[in-house]
Amino acid sequence: MKKTLVSAALFMTLACNAQAGPLDFMKGWSKSNFYMGLLVSNSDIDGETGAGLDMSVINATLGYSLGKGLSVEGRFGAGSDQAESLFQDPVSNYAAGMLRYHYTWKNKIMAYAAAGGATRVHSNVVEADRNQTGAAFALGMNLFGSAKTAINVEYFYMGGAQATKSIGIGFHHYFGN
Repeated sequence: MKKTLVSAALFMTLACNAQAGPLDFMKGWSKSNFYMGLLVSNSDIDGETGAGLDMSVINATLGYSLGKGLSVEGRFGAGSDQAESLFQDPVSNYAAGMLRYHYTWKNKIMAYAAAGGATRVHSNVVEADRNQTGAAFALGMNLFGSAKTAINVEYFYMGGAQATKSIGIGFHHYFGN
């Protein structure tokens, strides 16, 4: 069975490359549809024994606008309960993939809601040394100072055995209009 699947995948790859170049699927993509963001937030992780952990988190976002107010984005974050160990030895790391819908008023204010999934890795400081996966959602607002750069305020929630809630402020930069 495994050989059959590999053979079928190889055949399809060769058949597609006979018709098109290896990167032709990227022709419809435009770099002006990308956006990125950086957010600093105060986060609260629920502990298994009822005790939680407050920490600071740095979040990075990379997204691609599909048009009509719809985007896909990847999020990455690192957090710690001590500011000096945020980059050297973070307590918690996460990655999330989300689908985002936004609405813009007069090109100055953008409200958005995003939903998707996330995975976290906690150290033993948070009472768990394992990966955790759960649903994630975000509600936020961008206040544009220029046509492409905005101040960002956001509420972010990650579910799972130890739910995480955070409120942060940062910026988003849109490479297009």
